[in-house]
Amino acid sequence: MNTKSSNQPKEVLQFGSFCYCAQRRLLLDAGKPVPIGSKALDILHFLLDNAGTVMSKEAIIAHTWPTTVVEETNLRVHINALRRALCDGKDGRRYIVNIPQRGYSFVADVQPFEAVIAWPPNISQTAGALIPARLSQLIGRDAVVDKLVRQLPSRRLITLVAAGGMGKTAVALRVTELLTEFYADGVAFIDLSELADPTLVSATVIDSLGLSVPAQEDITNLCNYLQPRRMLLVLDNCEHLIEACSVMVDALLKAAPNLSILATSREPLLVEGENVQRLTPLALPKDPTGLSAVDALHHSALQLFVYRAASHKESFHLRDQDVPPLVDICRLLDASPLAIEMAAARVETFGLDGLSVQLQGAFLLSMQGQRTAKARQQSLRASLDWSYALLTPIEQKVLQCFALFKVAVTLDQAIRLITCKTLESACIFDAVVQLVAKSLLLTDIGDKVVGYRLSNCTRSYALEKLADKNEIRTIRNGCIENKAYA
Repeated sequence: MNTKSSNQPKEVLQFGSFCYCAQRRLLLDAGKPVPIGSKALDILHFLLDNAGTVMSKEAIIAHTWPTTVVEETNLRVHINALRRALCDGKDGRRYIVNIPQRGYSFVADVQPFEAVIAWPPNISQTAGALIPARLSQLIGRDAVVDKLVRQLPSRRLITLVAAGGMGKTAVALRVTELLTEFYADGVAFIDLSELADPTLVSATVIDSLGLSVPAQEDITNLCNYLQPRRMLLVLDNCEHLIEACSVMVDALLKAAPNLSILATSREPLLVEGENVQRLTPLALPKDPTGLSAVDALHHSALQLFVYRAASHKESFHLRDQDVPPLVDICRLLDASPLAIEMAAARVETFGLDGLSVQLQGAFLLSMQGQRTAKARQQSLRASLDWSYALLTPIEQKVLQCFALFKVAVTLDQAIRLITCKTLESACIFDAVVQLVAKSLLLTDIGDKVVGYRLSNCTRSYALEKLADKNEIRTIRNGCIENKAYA
């Protein structure tokens, strides 16, 4: 009598406590389905087919993504997800080994499995992911994306902090794409930018997850839902709801041990366990003298400008003689991705030399971005309006005063120059601390001295906000004496 079930797959492989059925694309551990993403499963299949052999990264990528060009980061993410699913490295288990400079090898003993398995019906291997599609190429952020992908599963809460226009959302989206299949219960991307009421933060997350729960006790219901799940929650644009987001995040992390959270904000959340990742401007050459057009494109700020300019004017090509003026343009733009994209779209109107002239005037803040962008991203002024509105009146005043400093000043210099009847030294000190935290005031940290300054775009904006002419004259005279104003 044939004891094999009629629906038994022809080939089932066993290694350790695991069974893998290629036909069903199903991985079992002691008879129970293992949640694992499709790409991680493709890699497992390939390594099992070549068990005991070192397979190059290129070969694995070619098998797993046969029609798509992907980065090596993708492979590392899915290898890590596969190792986690297999509990590789725990309790003496060893399945996948990385051979430096060569590739990966499946090293465990693999045998055909002949016994009958009661295959569970209709197993879904991956949870759905609520991720908006990225519409443009991400340039110059590979290192920070790779770092976040490696750190998120273990650090649990990372806040990506930067001034407006630095590309926080784009980086978060890329990280989310790469980690989608790492989390058994999926990922959720929640855009908070349009939410004005802080009391609705938890309800917004609940709604984004598609849950039907009572309106009362939103955080409690959300904690109960997430408690058993292994999931990534991305909270985009937290700065205007910072208190409510902090309270919710703190509660969720304490309630759900397998939850990871990636937040983006113009300032840190300041909750227990937070890891802050500052997003810096794109790369620029220190000295463009003699730099060829080919070598210039190794610097991400210039690469982004050329990429976006060519998308608006197909005939645009960077020449060697264009490199110095382009570097100057990107410096005027603070090497900010948003500002660079806006300016690059105007090359067909002004040319590089004309654009450089325009950016030294009011056009810098008023040039328009994409018509369909969110309101705060349709101009640099709109982006800075968003940040400025979140400041206290004293912080706004101190920001305006810093606009009169053309070079970095020490904290003592700033306090001495700005202190007046309406701004006491203690208030100025607190405001400086907050302006740094909120990504509006930059720090130049030397061996013994820390300097504080505004970026070019922020300084231009703050100069517009200055209203008290007598105060301007007093501070400016002091700046001249201290060589802080030229």
